[in-house]
Amino acid sequence: FTMENQNMMKMEYRKQQRLEHILSENEAASLLQYVELKLQYHTCKHNHRFTQEWLESHVSFMQHDAILNELEDMGGYCDCEVAANCYEDYEL
Repeated sequence: FTMENQNMMKMEYRKQQRLEHILSENEAASLLQYVELKLQYHTCKHNHRFTQEWLESHVSFMQHDAILNELEDMGGYCDCEVAANCYEDYEL
């Protein structure tokens, strides 16, 4: 493979990964912005307190568990980890 082919393959892989997330790129950006703002004023309690606040006001209750599972799959086991580890492939 040439370097150009490898870069195109990486871009295509990232594009496919994005399509698999429950939250859109805009929703993910909103979630991360909300959680990061809250963490500026409050310490992380090692739970999803602020993540769940955002979920309650932005997505159907029926999706909460699936989204929380997806966040944990990305390394987001609490609010500070959601802010640090999640949606890296969205390049936010």
